[in-house]
Parts: sequence; C-alpha cells; structure tokens
Amino acid sequence: MAEEPDSQKAFAARAAFGPKADFAEVFACPAVNVLVHYKAVASRKFRAYGNWNFAPIADAGRRRKLETAPSYRQIAQDIASSLHILCTHPDPCDEAAGYTRLVSCVTIEPELFDLFFNSESGYRGGYFLAHTEGLRANSHILGLVAPALVAHTSHPSLPHHQAEWSLTAESAKCWLAEVGKGFCPACEGEWACPQDSVAEILNERWELGNEPKARYGRKAPRLTKLRFLGAFVDKAGKEYVTTQKRERADHIFKFGWS
Repeated sequence: MAEEPDSQKAFAARAAFGPKADFAEVFACPAVNVLVHYKAVASRKFRAYGNWNFAPIADAGRRRKLETAPSYRQIAQDIASSLHILCTHPDPCDEAAGYTRLVSCVTIEPELFDLFFNSESGYRGGYFLAHTEGLRANSHILGLVAPALVAHTSHPSLPHHQAEWSLTAESAKCWLAEVGKGFCPACEGEWACPQDSVAEILNERWELGNEPKARYGRKAPRLTKLRFLGAFVDKAGKEYVTTQKRERADHIFKFGWS
C-alpha cells in the first residue's frame, strides 16, 4: 500500500488536534493511529478543513485567541490542571430504578471555557468534525478529571468505585451548566436560552437549522462553569442511557447542541 503523502498526514493532524498541530508530534503519541484517522477524516463529506468562522466579535483579542486555539489535548489538560471543583452529587435515574450517576460542577477561567466550548479545536469542534471525534474528545476530558471528581466527596449512596464507573462509562459527558439543572446553590447554572437566533459560530451547518437545538448550538457563550455528568450505572457497573440522550453525539454533530 502506498504511503500517505506528508501533506495529507499534516491535514489529519490539524483536523484532529487544532490548526497549529505538528504532524510529527501527533504521530509520536502512542494513543493515535494517524493513518487510520486520516482515512476516516478524508472520507467524511460534511467537512472541509477551515469552514469554522465567527460572526463579528467586538473583542478583537477574544477572536484572535479563538482563531489560534491550541490543540484539544492542550485545552483539556489545562482544564484538568486548573479547575476548581464546586460540588459533586449522586443523581438517581428517573427512567430506570437502581441506576445512579455522579454529577459534578467545576469552574474554570472564562478564556479557557471559550477555547473548550467555542473554538474549532475544542469540545464541540470535535463533534462537528464527526461523531467519533466528539466521542473521543468527550472520553479524553472525562478520563483526565474523573479521579479528582471521585475523590472530592464521599457519598454513601454512591461508593467510590461506582462513581468511577459512572464517570468513565461511555455515556458520561461534559457540558456547560444550564440554569435550572443545578443540585445546590454552588452549582446553579449560568446558561439560559438565548433571546435571539443570531449565529455567532459560522460553520455552514449549525447556523442553517431552525429548530431550538440549532438556535442554541450556533451561539458562542463565554462562561465559567462546566458540568460533568456521569453515566447512570447500577451496583454491578451496568450502564443505562436515558431515552433523550441516546442520540446526543448526532445532535451535537448536526446542531452543536443536545
């Protein structure tokens, strides 16, 4: 089989890890098979690298930082090393008896939140590229923060080993903190439904839809709170995915929101 040209490998590296990624550095990472990744990226008809832009932003410094964002791996590492844990709570499942998850709320600097949630190399940028890239980004950030979240507080109804299962299961996720979905005053949400549908992120997909998810997904909120929601697991580690979240990856891919 002919080797992929270096220019194509560099494309794959930038698509996965950000505009400034160097192929040699990515290739050196043992967790990444760049050749396989490139072939997958190249076959996706919905994405041509560079179709991520922003509506006019008054703060030129903010726009510059978003447009020159570091790799997702760097963003995630910065979050893991600087976050402040506000609280953790066990949350029983309403749909399936015997299943519980750990929900945690943390704060980070607004600039880091912006890079994570709104930049092309950030969390939602992964889902925009492909379902698999979004799931990879989600799994990566959960793996980095799970130990600290599990160790933060002991909950009699959710032993440490079950809390760890919850945060590392496939349907565990990270998102911004929405108003009305907190568990205590410390984790009260910041994000509320926008009052208009003006697009702030322009990627030739999210700004085109008319349903609520699309109207939310095209926005670029700059906040400080992230919520880590573990998967619902039982005492044996079996996972249950609620009905409304079974298409989460597809929703973020299509609309930027779930």
